[in-house]
Amino acid sequence: MKKNLLIMLLILSAAVVQPHPAAGQPSSQAYAEADRMFAEGKYSEAIPVYQSVLNAPPINVRAGDVQSRIGDCYFRLQDYHNALKAYRSALPDQKLSQKPQTQYWIGFCSFLLGRDSDAVAEFLKIPELYPSSGMWVGTAYYWAGRASERMGRKEQAAEFYRKAGGKGKSTQEKFAMKKAEAIKGK
Repeated sequence: MKKNLLIMLLILSAAVVQPHPAAGQPSSQAYAEADRMFAEGKYSEAIPVYQSVLNAPPINVRAGDVQSRIGDCYFRLQDYHNALKAYRSALPDQKLSQKPQTQYWIGFCSFLLGRDSDAVAEFLKIPELYPSSGMWVGTAYYWAGRASERMGRKEQAAEFYRKAGGKGKSTQEKFAMKKAEAIKGK
């Protein structure tokens, strides 16, 4: 009797836990609608739709991706405080390949909010945590240099610009190297 009851409870709990085949469809439609609004520049309208999807994101979308889109909406609305919060929420639930970009936006929002020491710390997480993330490393060093320069830390800024300059081959690398040299002359 107890064994049969236990088996029935397991079957019942499995049925409750299993998503209904159509359960993902409304969130997929809502996510697509929010993406459409975003593409049309209707950021304020897209935010609550993205937020409604967070509780049950579509099967092929991570909650971190939705949070990142919310951050993008706030960023485009120049609400950097809320963008920063959304990007921070996105980071833990993203694929590794997406994390350097989100980390960059965390640093850049901090920079735009005038939190220069926070910006430097956030930008430096990119080369530390994601050293093989390509352009994000050089870009992070460049903006760490800009934030350092605003704080009056010329030597630190020059060091970051030199790191952003890499081998000095690309236009961006050459520009960063010129920034490093210009600071030395000041």
